[in-house]
Amino acid sequence: MLTNYFTLRALVHEWQPLVVGARLVDAYSQHKGSLILVLQKDEDLHSFNLSLQSPLRHLFRYSGSNRSRRNVVEHFPTTRHKKLSSLTIDDDDRIIRWGFGDGSTLVMVPFGPRANVIHVDQSGKVISGFKGSLDADLPETRPASMPSSVGDVEDMLRSGKPMRKVWPLFPGPLIDELAFRVGGTEDPSALHVKAQEMLAEIAGPKPRVFTDAHGSPTCSLIELRHSEDEFEMFDSVDEAVRVCARKRMAQARFDGTYRPLLQLLRRRMDQANRSLKRVEQELDKPSRADQYEHLGHLLMALPHEVEEGAEVTQLPDILGDGSLVTIRLDATKTAIENAQRMYERAKSTRTARESALSRVDGLRSHVAELETVLAEAESIATVADVKSFETQHASLMESLRSSGDDPDAIPYRRYDLGQGYEVWVGRNAKQNDELTLRDARAFDLWLHARGVPGSHTVLRVKGRTDSPPGYIIEKAASIAAWHSKARTSGLAPVIYTQRKYVRKPRKAAAGSVRIEREKVVMVEPGFPDSAST
Repeated sequence: MLTNYFTLRALVHEWQPLVVGARLVDAYSQHKGSLILVLQKDEDLHSFNLSLQSPLRHLFRYSGSNRSRRNVVEHFPTTRHKKLSSLTIDDDDRIIRWGFGDGSTLVMVPFGPRANVIHVDQSGKVISGFKGSLDADLPETRPASMPSSVGDVEDMLRSGKPMRKVWPLFPGPLIDELAFRVGGTEDPSALHVKAQEMLAEIAGPKPRVFTDAHGSPTCSLIELRHSEDEFEMFDSVDEAVRVCARKRMAQARFDGTYRPLLQLLRRRMDQANRSLKRVEQELDKPSRADQYEHLGHLLMALPHEVEEGAEVTQLPDILGDGSLVTIRLDATKTAIENAQRMYERAKSTRTARESALSRVDGLRSHVAELETVLAEAESIATVADVKSFETQHASLMESLRSSGDDPDAIPYRRYDLGQGYEVWVGRNAKQNDELTLRDARAFDLWLHARGVPGSHTVLRVKGRTDSPPGYIIEKAASIAAWHSKARTSGLAPVIYTQRKYVRKPRKAAAGSVRIEREKVVMVEPGFPDSAST
């Protein structure tokens, strides 16, 4: 209620002895939307701080001047050392006028979308303004109409007007107070009587500042009987408004430092829990290392039974029950080379599983650390507490804020295939476009399940001249197939090509692209054992 009409009217009344006869010695801005007027009367300096920046709109006074040496913008230079002859507020409106002895006026409008301070000459012509270029038109006084009788109240209520429209000069807390004092009734007579009682109290204010459970202050000129918040009483409206405004600014500073901190910790907590869950789920699956090794043994034992150039072969399981085993092959390799490929996959799978086992312990430790730190952060109550927390946990906070650890820096699904290879997968059509057209490098491999809707998938390679091994491409293809409508297929074709051969047709829908020089690989949809997220 700092820019409520009644509060401003009370301030103008209390400030008149300080303002009239004083000289304006400075007018400047140190922050966006904030203007400070410095007046000198006798040997005393008085600074009037006006903020037009929502939601921290206020007007308060303090003794002395604390102008900064840097980042200061001068305003209204033609008013320097002019003597003020009056300080008034328009009847039933919030326009404040600072009148100079030469007939010019600073017109202060501390509310609404056109909030501003305008310097006009004796004839009303605009000389300069605080916010931007100005038209010649000045804001017109529009007195708010308050009911003066029971009949007025009855007519307004009957026409369907809510209470805030019936008493437009009452801000929300005073409307709530009026409703409380009449016990919730809509009887026009009771409402009129109680409203008049409140207006009489406002005319002889007993200011107080209420503070709610979240530390947010409210300044009121009268007792708010409906409020259960703690409050402090003051001898003057000037002092109450100053204390309330500074509490609000302190609260804003606190929110500005604390909320981002808390959001970061909660975001990292969620991220760590998701990563831990995914790794635990992967570890719950049986390893395929033994299966790959077994297939390699069969290929080594029966190479003469593998047709040259075949993509698939069936061999009797001579190391098991003798049943036929289907083995997918690289058609460009011999049976022995395909056996070596299976041994490599077995080795890579075992290495990745060992890495995942090691990683899961680290993730559990990280989650436990974040839980402790987050619980500590949730008890922070002041800006000083935030600074102390940041100092105490400087190393952790630097790590959490680093771009490499920021989930927002790389918003896609990410899978570590080991050996320096990583797969990124878009989450929706918009991300598909961003991944393919903005973040993928020209030499990265682009993959997509063939002939079905699915996510754009990019295999991040090590460099422009790097050629990923076939089994790495297959792992990336399996992930691409999993993030598509082919997820439930036993085998799915996946196309791949370098990103530079993927283009988006003009005016095409989000996620739509045209591919050149594509190759196809048949894979089982899923997450290979060596892929960790």
